[in-house]
Amino acid sequence: MNLRKHYQHLLEQEHENQQFSQFRKRNRFALVYPSTYELGMSSLGVQVIYATLNARADTSCERAFVPEASYLRQLIAQKTPLFSFETQTPLNQFDIIGFSVSFESDYVNIPRVLEFANIPPLAEERSDWDPLVIAGGINISYNPEPIADFVDVFVVGEAELVIHELMARFDAWKQSGAPKTELLETLAMVPGLYVPCFYDVTYHDDGTVQHVQPRCGSGASLPIHAAAVPKLDDVQTCTQLHTPHTEFSNAHLIEIVRGCGRQCRFCVADYARRWPRHRSVENTLALAERARGITDRIGLVGASISDHPQIDEIAAGLVARGFRISCASLRAETVRAPLLDALADSEQGTITIAPEVATEHLQKVVNKAIPRERLYYIFEEALKRDILNLRLYFLIGVPDETPADVQAIADMAREMRSILLPHAKRTGRMGRISFTISPMVPKPHTPFQWVAMEPPKTIARKLDFLKREINRLGSIKVGSASARLAHQEAVFARGDRRLGKVILALARGAAWNQAFRQHGLAPDFYALRQRPLHEISPWAHLDLNVKPQFLRLEFHKHEKGFMTSECDTAVCRKCGACDA
Repeated sequence: MNLRKHYQHLLEQEHENQQFSQFRKRNRFALVYPSTYELGMSSLGVQVIYATLNARADTSCERAFVPEASYLRQLIAQKTPLFSFETQTPLNQFDIIGFSVSFESDYVNIPRVLEFANIPPLAEERSDWDPLVIAGGINISYNPEPIADFVDVFVVGEAELVIHELMARFDAWKQSGAPKTELLETLAMVPGLYVPCFYDVTYHDDGTVQHVQPRCGSGASLPIHAAAVPKLDDVQTCTQLHTPHTEFSNAHLIEIVRGCGRQCRFCVADYARRWPRHRSVENTLALAERARGITDRIGLVGASISDHPQIDEIAAGLVARGFRISCASLRAETVRAPLLDALADSEQGTITIAPEVATEHLQKVVNKAIPRERLYYIFEEALKRDILNLRLYFLIGVPDETPADVQAIADMAREMRSILLPHAKRTGRMGRISFTISPMVPKPHTPFQWVAMEPPKTIARKLDFLKREINRLGSIKVGSASARLAHQEAVFARGDRRLGKVILALARGAAWNQAFRQHGLAPDFYALRQRPLHEISPWAHLDLNVKPQFLRLEFHKHEKGFMTSECDTAVCRKCGACDA
């Protein structure tokens, strides 16, 4: 089967499939997820922007993905440029190419997609006749600099509202016939949009950033303020197209929480999406009705589902209407009986909790204190309701971590097993506990943005130890992320604009170390270096609404082992997000 037939097969299996007649509007937008169809259609961001753009009278949006290797080889052999999913139009015939980027590991696919589409990958080499290239996503918001060479305009922050301003200005520019520079100048003045070509970056001799300055006459200014959606009810963040070829094929996803406010010091989802916002019960139930006749499974999505002040009412309301629910990660402190009852009534067999660390010492470091007794109590209550499976997430390589802190994760596994086995003997039904252990990657705009990541070899030794210790217990499955890939993620997460040349070399087939040597850069400079608080970071010109001095305060508190209480948006203005 060739790629065209494969796409047609996938299209035919999508519920609520769009008619091709709708893709003939004035402005043509190709929404590119720089990975496979299955992963791209699992992204609510892709689904929501796709529907938002197609709802406009002046814009048609089609999707594009990175095909599997066999299909790419066919395209190369046939000298066929990469084309869109819906109408199979070559991407270089669209007005706008918009990348929705979820992971640093997909950065290499951005120049690769452009080259497969016969579009110059470097923005400075593109003409007025080439498509405008934009990009957005949470990692774009906290640090777009490593891919700045490839992108004309970044959406910084939440895109659902600012995308309309971008399209309105694009539509006016297109009808004016003016050069693309004028379009970029007008877009640079829109809050939430960042035009990197209007900013110059200089470096000290030691490789650290010296200045980020707007170019004279460009109209650009500093800082670039992140866009945000004031009320979650204002956007329909739910599954727009259902397909069996996705990670959540049997569920209708609804985002009911955005942001968090728990202030875990490693968590970019908290600091890059401040302040916490909650979807109303009424709006959640209305969005669930869109799944009627397609699926009865509603997946509730958000950084901390059980922290929603009306989660019990939402869960009970969905179950009363004949839906089954599943939840993203829960906070053990806020899980109550009504939610567990609703999950049990939905035949949900697994709950997910992320303790992150297993000792009180590290709980103070990361600012996430979940009493062990509370975690065990929730597991026991779940078992009573025939929710037999528990998935736990942990971090290693946390600042100030000791061998005893790592051993404590194995000890917790042993104690969780001691809860599971007696229940299995009484009921004759054996549950399953899964431990997923990931290296901590220090991320921009968090209090840990200055800390050094542990070397991959050190991380790998800890992972091997925990796998060995937990696997010998039996009845517990343990998995882990790759230490090598986590190191690469840290390089791109904390990188600067010079990494564009490295990413382009990787896209063209260079090996990792070869690409860095070729351009006189060292991966460890970005990933493994402890950064002084006074250093100008590559992302310092981006304002995600949390004050830099607040991040520094939290950094000092982690050193001293001091905790910070969760956000109380009614009275607190310390971090600055609510004022912004």
